Amino acid sequence: MKFWKSVFCEPDGTGSYSRVSGAAMVLAVIGWGTYIVIHKGVMPSLGEATGLTTAGYVANKLSGMFKKDPPTPPAA
Repeated sequence: MKFWKSVFCEPDGTGSYSRVSGAAMVLAVIGWGTYIVIHKGVMPSLGEATGLTTAGYVANKLSGMFKKDPPTPPAA
């Protein structure tokens, strides 16, 4: 259990949205790829799978770029 907590949490112990959503996307892409192979008989492209897997992570990191910095205390 300690291992899985370390996988899905930041070093300070708080949950990591990007890690949890990344894992969910990986599982979704595996399911999507399996469905395509079984029902269509075609292998999905690596670019599509990579794009879907990393989309949530990229969106989270981009949103962090636009957050305002906390105000700095006035100099004494």
